[in-house]
Amino acid sequence: MKLLSLKINDSFSSLFDGFELNFRNNFENVDSEDWSQFHPFCFVGLNGSGKSNVLEALANIFYHIEGCVNVNQPDNFKEFFSVKESSPNAYELKYYITPKTVDIYSIEKMVKVSIYKQINQAPTMEIAEYPFDGASSTQIIPIIADKEKKIPAGAKIYLPDLIIGYSSGENEVLSIPFLKTRLLHFDEYVEDLKRNIKYNEPESNLLYIDYEMSQAVLLSNFIFQDADVLEPLDTELGIKEIKRFRMNLNHHLIGEHQILAQYNDKISAFKNCATTYFEDEENLTLDFWITEVSKKAFKKNFKSIIDLFQAFQILYTLNYRSVNNDIKSEVYQSKGYYTDGKMATPSPREKVFYFLDFYIEKQINDKGEIKKLLLKNLSDGEQQFLHTIGICLMLKGKSALLLLDEPETHFNPDWRSKFISTLKTSLEKSGSNNLRRDILITSHSPFIISDCYPNKVIIFERDKEPKKAEELPINTYGTSVNLLTTRIFGKKETIGKFSLDKIDKFRKEFYSGGNPDEIKARLNEELGDSIEKLIFIKEMFSKQ
Repeated sequence: MKLLSLKINDSFSSLFDGFELNFRNNFENVDSEDWSQFHPFCFVGLNGSGKSNVLEALANIFYHIEGCVNVNQPDNFKEFFSVKESSPNAYELKYYITPKTVDIYSIEKMVKVSIYKQINQAPTMEIAEYPFDGASSTQIIPIIADKEKKIPAGAKIYLPDLIIGYSSGENEVLSIPFLKTRLLHFDEYVEDLKRNIKYNEPESNLLYIDYEMSQAVLLSNFIFQDADVLEPLDTELGIKEIKRFRMNLNHHLIGEHQILAQYNDKISAFKNCATTYFEDEENLTLDFWITEVSKKAFKKNFKSIIDLFQAFQILYTLNYRSVNNDIKSEVYQSKGYYTDGKMATPSPREKVFYFLDFYIEKQINDKGEIKKLLLKNLSDGEQQFLHTIGICLMLKGKSALLLLDEPETHFNPDWRSKFISTLKTSLEKSGSNNLRRDILITSHSPFIISDCYPNKVIIFERDKEPKKAEELPINTYGTSVNLLTTRIFGKKETIGKFSLDKIDKFRKEFYSGGNPDEIKARLNEELGDSIEKLIFIKEMFSKQ
């Protein structure tokens, strides 16, 4: 998919009524841009300027649209869901996408999708076929499902396969629609269980990557991907392979029903891949040593990398068995902040599924020494790197919108400078078609900004319309990080305020009659090299 524009016609968080963001020109006005190239959008600006709120608005919009088009919705969800009310409550969203019914993904096969919602009215969808210039006929697509007859709305085929959210800073507002979706998936599973209907996959497409889900991402990649696709994880992190892991499944009951009963096909598939397993009335424990033989077994028993990942995703979802209906109702009603801490973290015994002994093989120094480590032994930065790169490696064959909120928070400067190029390399190696997805990144890192084109860097200021860097004009691509820090964040100083204050103390001492030679000697003794120090030294001796 390729985003075209978003307009908010109702206030949403810090986004004002009338807020508008144009991602790219209408297709008929594009002369040189090649949509098949890798060009992520980078949202930049000071804290509170609204850049993360755009990700939150998009997540909420797609959550509401999914609620309109889907049919498998439990009673406690339907009680608090209204097709006429959403947050934001009025908007216009336009994007290009290839319908799910079309196998070939090319510009000529795309349609232009326009979704409109007015305050307290159900959204509407229009599509225009290629070349999207108004000469082709525009069609109104039904967006409200026939939930009684279990018939999804026609708009379903014009939605992305995946809306993926990730926040290194634990952005609660971004996670709200994804948390609601997880609870919805659980209730959807339980209703099929009680009616003895085989459960295949979640109906909604929102997916949030947190620590637990990232384990499934990493495992799925190392089992299904070729070595050259995984090369970035080796080069940057030194991760060579997954050696072994254990899956623990507890046979909990939902009423009179064994909770895993509806998932026996996938449980059998895992047993077929296990090196060994033990099962009794209370739990099932499966041990896996990852070898070429076990990888072949996984590829025989699971259709694709997404099929394996989704199996883990559903098992994780079943851990929400411990969330009572009152808490679920509170989450479903939430339109603003919701503290995930209100939901108690279940103990291992209370969970349905969790990993144990998840060991990786990692090169730990420049001498090539390799050590087996638990996944949790990786640093925060290493785990963030795994999250974001691992997600992208799985996207082959899927249309997706990636909402990455400050993915580089725990990266060292070297990884920040390599992040965009590594992301590009990973996607190319996985064979993913760039027409299938858009990537939105919020960032404060000038290293990431300098690897993004000026028509893809969008600069935010509080209570103002965002502007592309090329409009200002700022040529971000390949520009020095110092210049970008000055022009975008208004930070002219190259050193911290504490050391700047020290230079100011020396300046006051000089203008109070201090000896410049003595002050210079103390400056060089106490402070390292900086432009600010050199300017002050020059200032002192020019006054003599």
